[in-house]
Amino acid sequence: MKKYFLIALLAFSSISATAQDDNWTWGGPVDPAQAAYDVKHYTLNLTVNPEGKSIAGWAEATVAIVSPIDHIKLDLIDRYKVSEVFVDGKKAKYTRTKDGLDVQLKKKYAPGQRVKLKVNYAGTTPEAVRPPWQGGFTYAKDANGKHWVGLSSQNEGAKIFMPSKDHPSDEPDEGVDQFITVPAPYKVAANGLLVSEKEEKGQITYHWKTDYTINNYGINFTVGDFVQAQKNYTTVNGNTVPMVMYLLRQNEAKLPELMAVLENSVKTQEKYFGEYPFPKDKIGIVETPYLGMEHQTINAYGNNYRFTKVGDATHDWLLYHELGHEWWGNKVSVKDWADFWIQEGLCTYGDWLFVEEHGGHEAYLKHVQQIGRNIRNEKPIIVKEFATSDEAYHGEIYTKGAHVMHTVRYILGDDVFFKTLKNFINDPAYTYANQVKTFDLQNYINVNTSHNITPVFDMYLRTTKVPEVQVKQTGENTYTIQIPNINFSLPMDVKTDNGTQRMELSSKPITVTSKEAPVVDEKGWYLKKVSTEKRSS
Repeated sequence: MKKYFLIALLAFSSISATAQDDNWTWGGPVDPAQAAYDVKHYTLNLTVNPEGKSIAGWAEATVAIVSPIDHIKLDLIDRYKVSEVFVDGKKAKYTRTKDGLDVQLKKKYAPGQRVKLKVNYAGTTPEAVRPPWQGGFTYAKDANGKHWVGLSSQNEGAKIFMPSKDHPSDEPDEGVDQFITVPAPYKVAANGLLVSEKEEKGQITYHWKTDYTINNYGINFTVGDFVQAQKNYTTVNGNTVPMVMYLLRQNEAKLPELMAVLENSVKTQEKYFGEYPFPKDKIGIVETPYLGMEHQTINAYGNNYRFTKVGDATHDWLLYHELGHEWWGNKVSVKDWADFWIQEGLCTYGDWLFVEEHGGHEAYLKHVQQIGRNIRNEKPIIVKEFATSDEAYHGEIYTKGAHVMHTVRYILGDDVFFKTLKNFINDPAYTYANQVKTFDLQNYINVNTSHNITPVFDMYLRTTKVPEVQVKQTGENTYTIQIPNINFSLPMDVKTDNGTQRMELSSKPITVTSKEAPVVDEKGWYLKKVSTEKRSS
């Protein structure tokens, strides 16, 4: 258990999201020119040259006009040369801007109309500095000397590989088609279902397609000399979904064990959060030359089969965490990186639930206490509204974000908490194309339970303040307990020599009788400070 925690903490909580030298980031306020349209679908048609570390081809965006517009602004980094742009099949004029292009329309389009923009482009790709946190393309060789190409873009956005409206608030809600051409006999693993593969003149084109909404950084392809395994999985709702795995040929012997780990992981996630979110596509894993990333239905896996035991379960924390993003990040996704914690924090809380499910409740509590001791609480989880990925991303959106849900669980009680969380993630108003903000989750809890969670969210998410519990001895066997730095009440367990009771604590002192000093929140449901002052003898 300790090993599991230390690996996870090093991988996620100590990272910094410094961008590449080019300082690519995305998010922030929506550009007014881009707010005027909504992306419906992307088609990506690229030839990947592993030797030249380059790509060439075209991408097409189908957009719906939201407000009258006579030009469309797309994002695409300057490294790529744009040769032609087409609007509805006709050649169009465009201006190359800083990491973007401004496409002129021959007429003003009205709300409700659709436009197709096709961009022909090519160039040497940016190489990842420290993937996946400093992303780009990763070019590696496997043990057999074969090419192995990965792509990661969470902090940089899709503009590092395709022209797009690169803002988290706009996902193509009619999905993505990818036609990726590579030298034979390499394979390409990508999002959705494999429609076809066609070989011609020593090149193979793989057509992958998903009709689901997908976030920009979730659009992904990986190239390698892969072996493939597949088996059918029956979801908690009774649907049959293919579980598909692409591993390097050198790791073919690992397929059965990793498949078993994946199947157990899906079952555990489904218990707490409901059916696997993309049953019409697949549950997919591809081995990557970097640690991992939640690429929808084809999660990147680079943990080198470092399995641990949680109770009797064989566990891979990286596989489990990225799989959890299918629910928190891909099904439920945020429209503003300010709310990034919903994707990372709730996904991480799901990781903690694996410990409880397979190791028991006491193991879960010890795991959370250990993590809690390492939360430095250096900056608010929500740094500001309309944040960029660089501004919003720091290690505590994982750990502190998860701990907030741990606290909410205690406040609501298990039955209400788990029911409310499962109902939220299965409510069409907050899933797929309907993206969320913190207020949505906060308000959902308030409306559907008897608790007002707003003060807790305000304190833990929007400040670095924690409850400062004061225990003062006032008599031989009497003590007062209060939290003077809050203006609301919090339920906390208070242990005295009469046992443990749940009490409402606030800035107003309450008096308890005990021969020994009371212990507040012994099990660690809260991030807090506690001071105990005994009477002088």
